[in-house]
Amino acid sequence: NKILNKKKIKNGDLILAVPSSGIHSNGYSLVRYILDKKKINIKKNFFLKKELIKPTRIYVNEVLNLIKRKLLNGCANITGGGLSDNVKRILPDGLCADIYLDKIKTLKIFKWLKQNNVSDKEMLKTFNCGVGFCIIIDPKNSNKINKFFDKEFKPYIIGKISSGRNKVKLNGKINWS
Repeated sequence: NKILNKKKIKNGDLILAVPSSGIHSNGYSLVRYILDKKKINIKKNFFLKKELIKPTRIYVNEVLNLIKRKLLNGCANITGGGLSDNVKRILPDGLCADIYLDKIKTLKIFKWLKQNNVSDKEMLKTFNCGVGFCIIIDPKNSNKINKFFDKEFKPYIIGKISSGRNKVKLNGKINWS
């Protein structure tokens, strides 16, 4: 109830991206398809071998610290369905998440996937694209958040909550280069 209470989220709140450690647990069927289609020997490709066995980063301790200090208005784990499907589940009616895709810090593995003819729509639906977790906070608390995260996983702003009927608006495009 402390984190799944939609009533805490309000107009003007910030949406912060917590960086992912990689693919996490979604999209491996698509990755296997690309490897087979391109006849890529994973044993001979150090980059892919390293990236595809990276453990999923879990954010439990950080989130519990934010809850304990009443700094969190909402959160969403970015799994299958991507940003849009996972963020819209936590929003109350009448509010919209305006997410700016050009703010996302995309990891190299997602750039590699995109270069293998995966559409933007499929990338955003299947993968986290570098955003492992989203937190929604009151803007007045933005300076208090970073101290709870390791340097590699410091949250950064990718959007804001506004009034609107659309639960999520994805603005702009991810920079894949």
